[in-house]
Amino acid sequence: MFKINDVEWNILYVNPNSECLMRSDGTITLGVTDWNTRKVYLSNSLSGSLLERVLSHELVHCASFSYDCHIPIDVEEIVADFLSLYGKEVVGIADDILNGVIENGCYKAV
Repeated sequence: MFKINDVEWNILYVNPNSECLMRSDGTITLGVTDWNTRKVYLSNSLSGSLLERVLSHELVHCASFSYDCHIPIDVEEIVADFLSLYGKEVVGIADDILNGVIENGCYKAV
């Protein structure tokens, strides 16, 4: 269990052909976030970097729901994909800048 904006969420790993992984268009995917149940369903076949990417993508949906952020679904999917691919790098660079590792656009020798 984890919380975003005081909303509790659970993660469940399910069989790759579980109905829980079915989108509204009837296709099966690797991860689904369900606001009604406050659950993230992930295929139990995921591992490594693909698991990290799918989990990050679904967490964007959790944050969007938890903060009552109404984004058209096609835009939300683009944002979730972008953050799942590049979010760690962006936050890592921000942390480095705030911790003085980057100065004037260049990494400082530590």
